[in-house]
Amino acid sequence: MAEKPRRQTQAERSAGTREALLSAAIETLHEHGYAATSTMLVAEKAGVSRGAMLHQFRTKADLMTFVVEAVFEEELERYAEYLSGMTDPEQRLLAYPEMAWDVLSRPSGVAVLEILQGSRSDPQLCEKLAPVQTRIEEQALAFTHLAAPGDTRGAMAVMRLIVWAVRGLSIAQVLAPAPGSVRDSVKLLRRLIEAGLETGVLSVRSGKDI
Repeated sequence: MAEKPRRQTQAERSAGTREALLSAAIETLHEHGYAATSTMLVAEKAGVSRGAMLHQFRTKADLMTFVVEAVFEEELERYAEYLSGMTDPEQRLLAYPEMAWDVLSRPSGVAVLEILQGSRSDPQLCEKLAPVQTRIEEQALAFTHLAAPGDTRGAMAVMRLIVWAVRGLSIAQVLAPAPGSVRDSVKLLRRLIEAGLETGVLSVRSGKDI
Protein backbone atom coordinates (compact mmCIF):
# COMPACT_ATOMS: atom_id res chain seq x y z
CA MET A 1 0.00 0.00 0.00
CA ALA A 2 1.45 3.35 -1.03
CA GLU A 3 2.33 5.72 1.74
CA LYS A 4 0.30 8.88 2.01
CA PRO A 5 2.23 11.99 1.04
CA ARG A 6 3.43 13.96 4.05
CA ARG A 7 1.17 16.87 4.85
CA GLN A 8 2.94 20.21 4.76
CA THR A 9 3.25 22.16 7.97
CA GLN A 10 1.75 25.63 8.27
CA ALA A 11 5.26 27.10 8.16
CA GLU A 12 6.01 25.23 4.92
CA ARG A 13 2.75 26.35 3.33
CA SER A 14 3.44 29.94 4.37
CA ALA A 15 6.96 29.80 2.95
CA GLY A 16 5.63 28.38 -0.31
CA THR A 17 3.06 31.16 -0.59
CA ARG A 18 5.68 33.84 0.03
CA GLU A 19 8.00 32.29 -2.56
CA ALA A 20 5.19 32.26 -5.13
CA LEU A 21 4.34 35.88 -4.36
CA LEU A 22 8.00 36.88 -4.61
CA SER A 23 8.39 35.33 -8.06
CA ALA A 24 5.12 36.84 -9.26
CA ALA A 25 6.00 40.29 -7.90
CA ILE A 26 9.40 40.27 -9.63
CA GLU A 27 7.83 39.21 -12.92
CA THR A 28 5.06 41.81 -12.69
CA LEU A 29 7.40 44.65 -11.72
CA HIS A 30 9.80 43.74 -14.51
CA GLU A 31 7.05 43.57 -17.12
CA HIS A 32 4.76 46.41 -16.04
CA GLY A 33 6.64 48.69 -13.64
CA TYR A 34 5.85 49.80 -10.11
CA ALA A 35 2.77 51.94 -10.78
CA ALA A 36 0.94 49.13 -12.61
CA THR A 37 1.87 46.47 -10.05
CA SER A 38 -0.96 45.91 -7.58
CA THR A 39 -1.19 43.29 -4.85
CA MET A 40 -4.17 41.73 -6.60
CA LEU A 41 -2.29 41.45 -9.89
CA VAL A 42 0.60 39.79 -8.09
CA ALA A 43 -1.75 37.43 -6.25
CA GLU A 44 -3.46 36.47 -9.49
CA LYS A 45 -0.15 35.77 -11.23
CA ALA A 46 1.01 33.72 -8.22
CA GLY A 47 -2.22 31.73 -8.10
CA VAL A 48 -2.83 32.89 -4.54
CA SER A 49 -6.17 33.96 -3.08
CA ARG A 50 -6.76 37.49 -1.81
CA GLY A 51 -7.07 36.13 1.72
CA ALA A 52 -3.77 34.28 1.50
CA MET A 53 -2.11 37.41 0.12
CA LEU A 54 -3.42 39.59 2.94
CA HIS A 55 -2.37 37.00 5.49
CA GLN A 56 1.23 37.42 4.30
CA PHE A 57 1.31 41.09 3.30
CA ARG A 58 -1.33 43.55 4.46
CA THR A 59 -0.24 46.33 2.09
CA LYS A 60 1.62 46.85 -1.16
CA ALA A 61 4.39 48.53 0.83
CA ASP A 62 4.81 45.38 2.93
CA LEU A 63 5.07 43.21 -0.19
CA MET A 64 7.50 45.54 -1.95
CA THR A 65 9.75 45.76 1.13
CA PHE A 66 9.78 41.97 1.31
CA VAL A 67 10.83 41.80 -2.36
CA VAL A 68 13.76 44.18 -1.81
CA GLU A 69 15.00 42.22 1.22
CA ALA A 70 14.55 38.80 -0.38
CA VAL A 71 16.28 39.81 -3.61
CA PHE A 72 19.21 41.29 -1.68
CA GLU A 73 19.72 38.04 0.25
CA GLU A 74 19.80 36.12 -3.03
CA GLU A 75 22.18 38.67 -4.53
CA LEU A 76 24.62 38.20 -1.65
CA GLU A 77 24.76 34.49 -2.47
CA ARG A 78 25.64 35.31 -6.08
CA TYR A 79 28.29 37.82 -5.03
CA ALA A 80 29.81 35.18 -2.76
CA GLU A 81 30.11 32.83 -5.73
CA TYR A 82 31.80 35.50 -7.85
CA LEU A 83 34.25 36.52 -5.13
CA SER A 84 35.07 33.03 -3.90
CA GLY A 85 38.84 32.70 -3.55
CA MET A 86 39.42 36.34 -4.54
CA THR A 87 41.21 37.91 -1.56
CA ASP A 88 43.11 40.83 -3.11
CA PRO A 89 41.06 44.00 -2.44
CA GLU A 90 42.00 45.66 -5.74
CA GLN A 91 40.99 42.58 -7.73
CA ARG A 92 37.68 42.48 -5.85
CA LEU A 93 37.07 46.12 -6.74
CA LEU A 94 37.93 45.56 -10.40
CA ALA A 95 35.56 42.59 -10.52
CA TYR A 96 32.72 44.62 -9.03
CA PRO A 97 31.31 46.35 -12.18
CA GLU A 98 30.78 43.21 -14.25
CA MET A 99 29.80 41.21 -11.19
CA ALA A 100 27.19 43.84 -10.29
CA TRP A 101 25.97 43.90 -13.89
CA ASP A 102 25.45 40.14 -13.99
CA VAL A 103 23.46 40.35 -10.76
CA LEU A 104 21.57 43.65 -11.02
CA SER A 105 20.59 43.55 -14.70
CA ARG A 106 18.45 40.45 -14.14
CA PRO A 107 14.64 40.85 -13.85
CA SER A 108 14.94 40.81 -10.04
CA GLY A 109 17.40 43.71 -10.14
CA VAL A 110 15.16 45.73 -12.44
CA ALA A 111 12.20 44.92 -10.17
CA VAL A 112 14.05 46.30 -7.15
CA LEU A 113 14.95 49.45 -9.08
CA GLU A 114 11.25 49.90 -9.93
CA ILE A 115 10.44 49.66 -6.21
CA LEU A 116 13.14 52.13 -5.21
CA GLN A 117 11.92 54.62 -7.81
CA GLY A 118 8.31 54.04 -6.77
CA SER A 119 9.12 54.86 -3.15
CA ARG A 120 9.64 58.51 -4.17
CA SER A 121 5.87 58.93 -4.60
CA ASP A 122 4.73 56.42 -1.96
CA PRO A 123 5.31 57.79 1.57
CA GLN A 124 4.40 54.51 3.27
CA LEU A 125 6.84 52.54 1.14
CA CYS A 126 9.53 55.21 1.57
CA GLU A 127 9.22 55.00 5.35
CA LYS A 128 9.55 51.22 5.32
CA LEU A 129 12.40 51.13 2.79
CA ALA A 130 14.64 53.84 4.29
CA PRO A 131 16.04 51.71 7.15
CA VAL A 132 16.13 48.62 4.92
CA GLN A 133 18.20 50.41 2.27
CA THR A 134 20.59 51.73 4.91
CA ARG A 135 21.08 48.22 6.31
CA ILE A 136 21.56 46.78 2.81
CA GLU A 137 24.27 49.29 1.95
CA GLU A 138 26.09 48.64 5.23
CA GLN A 139 25.91 44.86 4.75
CA ALA A 140 27.04 45.11 1.14
CA LEU A 141 30.01 47.27 2.07
CA ALA A 142 31.09 44.85 4.77
CA PHE A 143 30.58 41.87 2.47
CA THR A 144 32.61 43.21 -0.44
CA HIS A 145 35.53 44.31 1.81
CA LEU A 146 36.04 47.49 -0.21
CA ALA A 147 36.68 49.69 2.80
CA ALA A 148 40.21 50.21 4.00
CA PRO A 149 40.68 50.95 7.72
CA GLY A 150 39.17 54.33 8.50
CA ASP A 151 37.80 54.81 4.99
CA THR A 152 34.16 53.72 5.18
CA ARG A 153 32.95 56.98 3.62
CA GLY A 154 35.25 56.70 0.61
CA ALA A 155 34.42 53.03 0.07
CA MET A 156 30.70 53.77 0.29
CA ALA A 157 31.13 56.43 -2.42
CA VAL A 158 32.83 53.90 -4.71
CA MET A 159 30.22 51.23 -4.04
CA ARG A 160 27.34 53.61 -4.70
CA LEU A 161 28.96 54.82 -7.91
CA ILE A 162 29.25 51.28 -9.23
CA VAL A 163 25.85 50.04 -8.06
CA TRP A 164 23.86 53.01 -9.28
CA ALA A 165 25.74 53.24 -12.57
CA VAL A 166 24.90 49.58 -13.17
CA ARG A 167 21.27 50.05 -12.09
CA GLY A 168 20.94 52.90 -14.58
CA LEU A 169 22.50 50.79 -17.31
CA SER A 170 20.03 48.01 -16.57
CA ILE A 171 17.26 50.38 -17.67
CA ALA A 172 19.32 51.50 -20.66
CA GLN A 173 19.44 47.85 -21.69
CA VAL A 174 15.65 47.81 -21.88
CA LEU A 175 15.56 50.94 -24.05
CA ALA A 176 18.71 50.61 -26.17
CA PRO A 177 18.27 49.60 -29.82
CA ALA A 178 21.17 47.16 -29.37
CA PRO A 179 20.83 45.95 -25.74
CA GLY A 180 24.01 43.89 -25.88
CA SER A 181 26.08 47.02 -26.48
CA VAL A 182 25.23 48.32 -23.00
CA ARG A 183 27.75 45.89 -21.54
CA ASP A 184 30.47 47.92 -23.29
CA SER A 185 29.71 50.68 -20.78
CA VAL A 186 30.16 48.21 -17.92
CA LYS A 187 33.56 47.23 -19.28
CA LEU A 188 34.47 50.90 -19.60
CA LEU A 189 33.53 51.46 -15.96
CA ARG A 190 35.97 48.71 -14.98
CA ARG A 191 38.72 50.35 -17.04
CA LEU A 192 38.05 53.72 -15.41
CA ILE A 193 38.33 52.13 -11.96
CA GLU A 194 41.57 50.43 -13.03
CA ALA A 195 42.93 53.80 -14.16
CA GLY A 196 41.89 55.30 -10.83
CA LEU A 197 43.84 52.62 -8.96
CA GLU A 198 46.89 53.11 -11.16
CA THR A 199 46.93 56.89 -10.68
CA GLY A 200 46.11 56.80 -6.98
CA VAL A 201 42.75 58.55 -7.38
CA LEU A 202 41.19 55.39 -5.91
CA SER A 203 42.62 53.26 -3.13
CA VAL A 204 41.36 50.25 -1.19
CA ARG A 205 44.53 49.85 0.85
CA SER A 206 44.64 53.03 2.92
CA GLY A 207 42.39 55.54 4.60
CA LYS A 208 42.64 57.91 1.64
CA ASP A 209 39.53 59.94 0.84
CA ILE A 210 37.92 59.65 -2.60
